[in-house]
Amino acid sequence: MSPNRSALIAIAIAVVVGTCACTDAPSTVVPAGAATTAYPGAPAPLPSGLADPFAGYATVVNGRLAIVLSGSSSCPPHADSADLATMTFGFSADTEGPCTADMAPTTFEFNLPSTENLPTFITINFTAGDTSSSQLPLLR
Repeated sequence: MSPNRSALIAIAIAVVVGTCACTDAPSTVVPAGAATTAYPGAPAPLPSGLADPFAGYATVVNGRLAIVLSGSSSCPPHADSADLATMTFGFSADTEGPCTADMAPTTFEFNLPSTENLPTFITINFTAGDTSSSQLPLLR
């Protein structure tokens, strides 16, 4: 066998193995971190006024603030911090290793002293290499 053909076979095997590593079944365990609870999926029923469920949003579920973020189901985000006074929440994502390229929702629930007088938007600081900040709507 020629050296070029051996190299091509080795590359093909590496691509197949790499592709298989990215298609593992999504994990059903999401670390809660700063959240009270965390789980794959979105709470039901979806809130009214939700135009795009993959864009991220916040809602109230059973007296808790639920923040729903979309991303890789095999590398879900982590809740790093929660400032209930300013309604600012920090999340990060592990971008090392194989992650699926799907857009799966992950829900993080936070205990609130009260669900009255909540703002229209909450602030999310998301770190995945760089840090970005965005406003998520609080839907009911």
